[in-house]
Amino acid sequence: MTPLRRGEVFQQTGQTGTAVYEAESDGLHVLNASAFAIWELCDGQTTLQEMAAAIAELTGLEIDVAATEVAATIEVLSQLGLVVT
Repeated sequence: MTPLRRGEVFQQTGQTGTAVYEAESDGLHVLNASAFAIWELCDGQTTLQEMAAAIAELTGLEIDVAATEVAATIEVLSQLGLVVT
């Protein structure tokens, strides 16, 4: 699986996270730093395993923990309409 960010999504970073606006559903979502990093990795080419490796390196998490976090975050981002899986 190589998730892809939706095309009509706008972002702005603030002190509490990054606000992501999805125009089609008129939805505004605030992502924490980890969720935003995963969302940015959703380029349609990066696999979940590659995302987990990047998040593990970024955060110092064990790879299996990072993989669980990536999968859960992708599921939520998909439900919110921010990525296509």
